[in-house]
Amino acid sequence: MVQGALEADIAAGAPPGPAEEPTSARERWIGIGLLAPALVVTVLFSIIPLLYLVQLSLTTGSSFFFDAQYTLDNYKLIGERFLPTVWNTLKLATLSSALDLLFGYPFAYILVRKVRYRELARTMMTFPLFGPLYLAFGMFYLLLPKGPLGPFLQSMGIETAKYLFSLPAVLFAMAVFTFPFMVMNIGAALSNVDPTLEEAAVTLGAKPWQMFTRVLFPLSRGGILAGFLMCFGWNLGVFAQPLLLGGPKEQNVLSIVMYDKGMIQFNYGLASAMGVVLMALAFFVTWLSLRLSRGALGA
Repeated sequence: MVQGALEADIAAGAPPGPAEEPTSARERWIGIGLLAPALVVTVLFSIIPLLYLVQLSLTTGSSFFFDAQYTLDNYKLIGERFLPTVWNTLKLATLSSALDLLFGYPFAYILVRKVRYRELARTMMTFPLFGPLYLAFGMFYLLLPKGPLGPFLQSMGIETAKYLFSLPAVLFAMAVFTFPFMVMNIGAALSNVDPTLEEAAVTLGAKPWQMFTRVLFPLSRGGILAGFLMCFGWNLGVFAQPLLLGGPKEQNVLSIVMYDKGMIQFNYGLASAMGVVLMALAFFVTWLSLRLSRGALGA
């Protein structure tokens, strides 16, 4: 009987085997119920505040809380007067990310290829993630003439005081904070590179720089790009390092100017517009990193 039914199905053009049962309404509602808490949290604490910020950025001064006066002058003012602030923010983020790449790639290579206790080293790298404020205060203390390293550095002819409130101090503090992100992304990419490829290149007569440019760099390019963009995105919102270690020029960044306009001058409309610009830059960098890294960022 079963064989006869299969032959009838084949003759009728139907594929053999049991038909798939449609998903029941109960299962669909279970899936919606499991997603509901995440959707509620996203809407309440992400979508609504962002819409609120955009609406506030279209008002004049603090009029939003009294009699809202809507205008586009805040964004025009950013383009006319505060464009150097935007460029300075991008410059600091780019230079500090380049510094991370310069020192992070060889560190990641040594960590993946040479260090036996990798997990201990990775654990030690989590200390900068405690916060940029701790790093900025610590570096400020170290650079003082009477600080812990002051006498030692002065004996070597290095005047630490001249590096206070300077661009190198700010860049170094920013690079230290985002250094683990660069190392982790490049290390993940290098872990997928077979060491025998490096040995084969050396056996065939390749010099170290040739082995790097023709073997390691092309195979770890995704991790390099992901690490650079991740460090760049984090450093866009830099606040503590320029405030504590930088001079007036280094303090001219979006986050500090935004704080000054909002919390001191009570120009909430302009401060919100700066926040929208900073958020748009961060979203663009995140999208670009996911677009170009080809999954290395997630690794």
